[in-house]
Amino acid sequence: MAKRNRTTTAKVIERRIKEGRGQGHFNLYKPWLTIHDVPSHGIVTRTLGWKSGRLHHFFSEHFELAHFFQMEWSMSITDLREQYPLLPLEKTLFIAEKLGIKHPTDPRTHHPIVMTTDQLLTVRAGEETVYEAHSIKPESKLKKRVLEKLEIERLFFKDARVKWRLITEKQINYDFVKNVNWLHSSKLLDDLPHISLSLIDNIESILFHALKNQSMPFAKITLQQDRKLDLPPGTCISIAKYLIANRIWKIDMTKLLEPTLQPIVVERGSKGGILSESLSEQYF
Repeated sequence: MAKRNRTTTAKVIERRIKEGRGQGHFNLYKPWLTIHDVPSHGIVTRTLGWKSGRLHHFFSEHFELAHFFQMEWSMSITDLREQYPLLPLEKTLFIAEKLGIKHPTDPRTHHPIVMTTDQLLTVRAGEETVYEAHSIKPESKLKKRVLEKLEIERLFFKDARVKWRLITEKQINYDFVKNVNWLHSSKLLDDLPHISLSLIDNIESILFHALKNQSMPFAKITLQQDRKLDLPPGTCISIAKYLIANRIWKIDMTKLLEPTLQPIVVERGSKGGILSESLSEQYF
């Protein structure tokens, strides 16, 4: 297979615009850059989004992915578009010239690149829908040149009347992120063909009362229930994770979950009554 051309030229930019890159919402959105469009330096990830129903592309060794998991859990966020392009190109060129700084260019072709923001969020604010752009960078990388490019980005969104925020590790709760990651594949039953909604409905009460006020580890209790109910091993823990991921059960997501070592306190509640919601509300 021939290697993909990763250089930036006017024709490449025109082709991506015609392909619909940076356009659409939810599962119709196409990121300006995918993991196939940039050289691989470190870890890259593709993750199926709860809200979007499509694969999301992340480049920065799980740093962008960590923030993505926080936003996936937030009930205020309805859509997330990564690698969102700052178009038209002439606008960022104008901002860079006005600031007296060099616009990012392709080091091989020397053609100006289309800048992107890491994540553009669609936010439900009461009865309104607004947008918020998040640029996600570890503090260790906030050197002069990076700050110059971030200033171009900030002014681009200021002119568009879109709130822009810089997210560093200080805004990421890694215990929370690990918890969402543990639950993330359990939102849907697509990968669990042996589990049906009718089975969940039949054993939810039994499982809830078995877990309630227990001192034994979460995984041990669910395995015991698999044996009692004559279910394949792992069925009850999968159902419990589904119930938590869909907010039918609520737990404290801000504390690291260790299901093989500790109990997990579960409560029944409405989808709006999640103990961890205050964490994601810190942004909005």
